Amino acid sequence: MLFVLIILLIWSARLCFSTYWDAKNGRLERNYQMGIKTRWTIASDETWEYVHRKYAFVFLGSGVLVALMPVDVLVGMIAARDISTMSMIWWWMLLALAVILVAWLVICGIIANRDAKKHYLESQA
Repeated sequence: MLFVLIILLIWSARLCFSTYWDAKNGRLERNYQMGIKTRWTIASDETWEYVHRKYAFVFLGSGVLVALMPVDVLVGMIAARDISTMSMIWWWMLLALAVILVAWLVICGIIANRDAKKHYLESQA
């Protein structure tokens, strides 16, 4: 079962890196599935592109954190010498990475939202 977790985490990291690349290069079109979605970014294509080019690093940081997760699981499996389990310390490390990821997204999201609001209101004036 841990192999499935590793595959899902690798796929998720790849998705984060792909989103980073698209956002950085201005190819992430406005949508409701991925990206920094706030009232201000959804309201304007210009604000959407501005915020995603400026804050593309959020997706890169998320990708790095998510990419560390399957490494943690794999090392935990190797340390336990069992492909179906890992010791508790590795689960705690996985939880710590998840908490750091959520904190990263919340903090960056708040900052990006403020910037998006400022940019949107300035562009409408």
